[in-house]
Amino acid sequence: MSPASSGGGQAPALRGQISKPSTCERSILLATRNPAKEAKLRWLLNGLSFAFATPREYPSVAEPEEDGTTHRHVAAKKALFWSERASGLAIASDGGARVPALGVAWDSLLTRRAAGIDVEDRDRADHLLGLTRGLKGAQRSVVWVEGLALARGGELLASWEVEGALGRLVERYDPALIRGGFWMGGLLYLPRFGKVYAQLDPSELERADICWNELRRRVRAYFKAA
Repeated sequence: MSPASSGGGQAPALRGQISKPSTCERSILLATRNPAKEAKLRWLLNGLSFAFATPREYPSVAEPEEDGTTHRHVAAKKALFWSERASGLAIASDGGARVPALGVAWDSLLTRRAAGIDVEDRDRADHLLGLTRGLKGAQRSVVWVEGLALARGGELLASWEVEGALGRLVERYDPALIRGGFWMGGLLYLPRFGKVYAQLDPSELERADICWNELRRRVRAYFKAA
């Protein structure tokens, strides 16, 4: 399945998204404390001559509430928040798993929080597999949705949302694969590779991550056109 774009309503946070960044900017804050997501954001921008900063440089600043109505809105809210705190350029993402067979019993916006706020990644994995107990074959299919946003000094510059089929949920998982800040990676079996996401090597990851590949293409085109 090719990645599909979606807009996402008329939230105030999305005003000004056609603005262009200054070509003299060379520092950007990667708006996440999650190591797996930080690595993805670095990958999006590698080779564009940015110096990277992270929220670790602002230890007293708490994370903003993730209460948008789409992943794009949530990413925009995070980018706006951190671009104000850093008084500069920030990039943020927000993603989640959509499990069509679960219908309203599962919300991709709550992928990380569905099992509770202060829980371990294995609790999150157990919660999702508990919901899918009894589902078989294609019923266990997962579609990944990822939103991305750029902001500068409290002004939204651009935002995107893409989605694409990722794999199928396993029925049992190896606890050793629930690691690195992306717990879902230990649950997703990718038939074309014959292994779960967390077992993919770097070249396989680049081929598997169709959402991130599409976002990389878009964000790099955006900066090169600035």
